[in-house]
Amino acid sequence: MLRIAACLLGLATLPAAHAASLNACVVEGNAPFSSRDGGAKGLDIEVMQAVAARMGRDLQLTWITVPARGGMGRALKQTVQAGTCELFVGLPETVDGGEDLAERNLVASKPYAAVAYALVVPAASKAKVLADLRTARVGGITATPADLHLLAGGYNRTPYGSVSQMLEAVARGELGGALVWSGRLAETPLPASLRLAQVLREPTLTTRFVIAYRRGDAALGSELDAVLTAFAADGTLDALARKAGFP
Repeated sequence: MLRIAACLLGLATLPAAHAASLNACVVEGNAPFSSRDGGAKGLDIEVMQAVAARMGRDLQLTWITVPARGGMGRALKQTVQAGTCELFVGLPETVDGGEDLAERNLVASKPYAAVAYALVVPAASKAKVLADLRTARVGGITATPADLHLLAGGYNRTPYGSVSQMLEAVARGELGGALVWSGRLAETPLPASLRLAQVLREPTLTTRFVIAYRRGDAALGSELDAVLTAFAADGTLDALARKAGFP
């Protein structure tokens, strides 16, 4: 009996078994969100590392490529829907996205990022907001939400097919400013000749990103949403976005 008691006491002092790794699918070559060029990095990676740590689980990344045929829908089917991973990170939230996910027995988390367009002006410009450029030429990439926003607002819009060419025009003074997607600014910081004047937060200029999980993994989804809510409240998500280079 003494030997049995001693064995039980020894078992009681053993560390608890580690929780299973959290398996998340992320898109390869998707800077500034997820890339393993030079090591796993990007906003999606930063967020998932923080989420896994808060859950007390190790993070396991499954790198995927979005198929040219079938796009994001096929990627979801082949990954999280098929059970390859528990979470699919980096899914743009769309108006009917909830219905599309429901058809696949998937659910979207709370948004963890909202990426908007930003107004870039010459470093010496006095413009602080887009409205300050009513009489100036303003650049936007053709057929993007920014281009449509300038058109609807009655601005002297100048469409471009390339962000680099557009920014060069701003630096030369040919444009009073330009609307640039914040993801591009995170990937390629502005030169000293340009500065960020404003991040436009209109819903039509903002894309929110969510994480998809299987409807049957409701407990995981609830825990994920609780973590994201806490991270939004304490500034963690903002800090991670800045760390990843987002304005």
